[in-house]
Amino acid sequence: MELAKGGTPAGLIATTVFRGLAIGELEALGVSGLPLLVIEHPLGGEKPEGVARRARQAFEQLATLLPRKV
Repeated sequence: MELAKGGTPAGLIATTVFRGLAIGELEALGVSGLPLLVIEHPLGGEKPEGVARRARQAFEQLATLLPRKV
């Protein structure tokens, strides 16, 4: 959060279960505009296929969150 406040590009990754908590924390810390990438819960105990699916989810969202250069 401090990096974002200092101007360094930053974001937060959370799972679906913790999305609301992540939004609340971003607001409480004064960085509510920070990009939030949300992936399917849970992460622990996942088989390789589940991890790969979540990685694809993250990559697709990340592509929409990154600034585009013209």
